[in-house]
Amino acid sequence: MEKQYLYNKIKGTLVAAGMGDAMGAPSEAWSRDEIIKNYGGPITDFMDPSLNLYVKDNLMGEVTDDTSQMYEMALAVIKSKGNFTVNDAANALIEWSEKYPKYYPRNAGPTTRYLIEDLKSGKDPVELGKTGGTYDRGTSNGAAMRIAPAGLLFPGNLEKTIEVAITMTKPSHGTQHGYSGACAIACGISNALMEDSDLYSIVKACLYGAKRGEEIGREEARIAPGFAVYEKVVKSIEIALTSDHMDEAMERLERSVGNDGSIQSSAACAIGLFLASSGDVLKTIIGGANIGGDTDTIACIAGMLAGAYTGFEGIDSDKFEVFKKANTGFDFDKVSEELTDLAHNNYLNAK
Repeated sequence: MEKQYLYNKIKGTLVAAGMGDAMGAPSEAWSRDEIIKNYGGPITDFMDPSLNLYVKDNLMGEVTDDTSQMYEMALAVIKSKGNFTVNDAANALIEWSEKYPKYYPRNAGPTTRYLIEDLKSGKDPVELGKTGGTYDRGTSNGAAMRIAPAGLLFPGNLEKTIEVAITMTKPSHGTQHGYSGACAIACGISNALMEDSDLYSIVKACLYGAKRGEEIGREEARIAPGFAVYEKVVKSIEIALTSDHMDEAMERLERSVGNDGSIQSSAACAIGLFLASSGDVLKTIIGGANIGGDTDTIACIAGMLAGAYTGFEGIDSDKFEVFKKANTGFDFDKVSEELTDLAHNNYLNAK
């Protein structure tokens, strides 16, 4: 595997995730009907976010907490030189809260909003991650929306990918659902980096990650109530493969898998959109932006998979320029180069 090939895949993963986040942000919390009503039809491009309470002061094409947290996790992985720890993950969340006052606490999710001050006070991040007591804590989709760097570190090595994904997840989403959803997406990304990957192998890796993540979670994490990620991923795959067109897939995914902020629904729905779009980046993130519910996060997660599959070359160049101008604080080129160095060395060492 040549370095330039891997760089293209890694940059594609990060940028497509960010573009999905930015395209889905203006429709967050709306139904599919409300999206069409407010914008006069389905979203096909970056839209004016001023109508949406969550992002009304964002620029058109600007990201939210999803991409900014993913970016901070990537910086933490790079700083650790690949020897990523739970404390590194916890510190990345603290860094995020301090560096992005526009997104924190405004966009903090139902897990992160309880977490930051406790992490700053020095409490044990592993125990904090296993804390329950409120609805959605540890089972919201934050663990999946920022998981891309874990999937990029060990190309094709699912076991090592799972280790990093769980390490990244422990300080916040220490439940069997959090582990399962994070590992499902990370494993899909890891497989997508390989030269012989295809839609089948990527989705199969997602299923493996979901199953293995839950198994490990049931051994060491808090057992939280709710549907299993694995079963929802199976359903999303079935819907993607048996729908005649994207609109049908979106309708069925919403009805049978869900588009809420849970990690079970969001991770599975994202995988379904990726598969229904045959891995095309733009079709995938447009699907996420229009499916309703937690659109920015679903489009972000789905974008990770599509970007890893097609690489940066598969991203619409005109839309990327709009995205780049709206997000000047993120150096995706440099971060992608540094992650590529780590990933390429890991790949060579594994051979």
